[in-house]
Amino acid sequence: MRLLARRSFMIGLILVGTVVLAALLADWLAPFDPVKNNFRNRMGAPDDVFLLGTDRFGRDVLSRILHGAQVSLRIGLAVAVMSGVAGALIGLLSGWWRGVDLWLMRVMDGLMAFPGLLLAIALAATLGPSESTVIIALTVAYTPRTARVMRGAVLVARAQDYVEAARSVGVRTLRLLLRHVLPACTAPLVVQQTYVFAIAILAEAVLSFVGVGPPPPRPTLGAIIADGRDNMVEAPWIALAPGVVIAMLVLGLNLLGDGLRDALDPRMRRITS
Repeated sequence: MRLLARRSFMIGLILVGTVVLAALLADWLAPFDPVKNNFRNRMGAPDDVFLLGTDRFGRDVLSRILHGAQVSLRIGLAVAVMSGVAGALIGLLSGWWRGVDLWLMRVMDGLMAFPGLLLAIALAATLGPSESTVIIALTVAYTPRTARVMRGAVLVARAQDYVEAARSVGVRTLRLLLRHVLPACTAPLVVQQTYVFAIAILAEAVLSFVGVGPPPPRPTLGAIIADGRDNMVEAPWIALAPGVVIAMLVLGLNLLGDGLRDALDPRMRRITS
């Protein structure tokens, strides 16, 4: 109920929920085949038949956006989950065992020395364009940030009195980590992964835009924008419509993250109260 009372969280939930629902129902909502060419209707302006117009191959832009949102959401969710699991494991090991902290964090620092998007583009270009390649590249690029957040949370939890008390009475390390340390780190991890979800969607659009994302004819939001970049004057709807959807997703996920942070962080609760 605390979350539902926060305006930012509710706005984010509405924005993301609208796109997610439309993507889940894409097979029923899409009026046309998203990959079928129809050159007789190419570059058609929005009308009562093609609500968002058609592209240079005569494909319905609305149908392509609905199916493209499926791909973007699937990739974003996969990256958020995989980088969350990997980052949580690395952060947990690094924050608890000082012996491996130096080595793991130096590896993470080495990856973070490269801008995440450039690292993802390099990995995707090396491995070849595909949906799984994009997921792997973005997971590698954004895991270090999650690991850093998790390590900091583990260091804070490790210094708490209840953890010290559990260690003093001989609680096994694995049980201590799973029952006491990991639950204390859940809130910052969840908030961090909402931002990773948003960044992954934006990064996937960039990868598709530069040609190293999922290969055509599969529609993605970034690929749809790339298709319309040369026709911005005569057919601006091709690129603008998927851009609006990306903006809705990124803004909505960031608002969700802000709402979760305010609700889960005790310090923020004291400030707002």
